[in-house]
Amino acid sequence: MAPNFLVAIELVNSVAVVAERMDHHPDIDIRWNKVLFALSTHSAGGVTSLDFELAIAIDSVALELCGS
Repeated sequence: MAPNFLVAIELVNSVAVVAERMDHHPDIDIRWNKVLFALSTHSAGGVTSLDFELAIAIDSVALELCGS
């Protein structure tokens, strides 16, 4: 959870940069200060190591921006 809407959008934008660099894009749902990232490798029909790599990167960005 982000402290406010602007930080939630900053989180989405920062994750977008990482996702684009990885060429692996999450589904994103934004609800005011809550952001949900859904990860799946559609071409593989499920979760792969690439999803775990992106999840780790998302956690890192969220920790930096939101402190949790």
